[in-house]
Amino acid sequence: MSNSIYPDSMYSAVRDLVYLEADLLDRRGWDQWLDLYVDDCVYWVPSWASEDELTEDPELEVNMIYLKGKPSLEARIYRIQSGLSYATSPLARTSHLVDTIRLLNETSETVEASAKWMTLSSDPRWGKQIRGGWDDFQLRQTNSGLRIARKKIVLLESAIDGAVDIHQI
Repeated sequence: MSNSIYPDSMYSAVRDLVYLEADLLDRRGWDQWLDLYVDDCVYWVPSWASEDELTEDPELEVNMIYLKGKPSLEARIYRIQSGLSYATSPLARTSHLVDTIRLLNETSETVEASAKWMTLSSDPRWGKQIRGGWDDFQLRQTNSGLRIARKKIVLLESAIDGAVDIHQI
C-alpha cells in the first residue's frame, strides 16, 4: 500500500524494518535484533497514569520498561538467554502481528513512524496471552540503513496479568 505523503521507498524501508524487528523477536534472533538499534537508543514502555493518560517522563515517572542505551538492551538479552529473568523463564513462544504503519515525519536524518501491533504469547506458566498496543518510532539513517533510535511501546493494558518482557510486546 502506498503512503501518499511520503515516497514509496521510505515507506517500504520503514515497513520492512518494523516487520523484521517483529520477526526477529519471534524467531529469537537476538543478535540481529540488537543490530536494529543505534548505540544511544531508548526503549520505553510507559505506564498508564490514569484511564486516559500515559506517563510522560521516563526519567521521573514509573514505567513498565525503560532501557536507555544499547548496553541496557544487551543486558536484557543476556538475562533472557541465560534464564536469569523471572519474566522469561521459561521463554514464551510468540507471534507478533504488526500493521497500520504510518510515517509521521521525515527529515534528512530521522523518520518518525507509528504502528499498531498484537502479540500472541504461549507461556507454560500463564497460558495463552494476547496483548496489543501501538509503537512510536524514531528511526535514524545510518551507514547500515534505517535503525531504531527510540521506540515507545504503548500497551493497552493498565494492569498486567503475568509477566511482560521485550520479546512479548
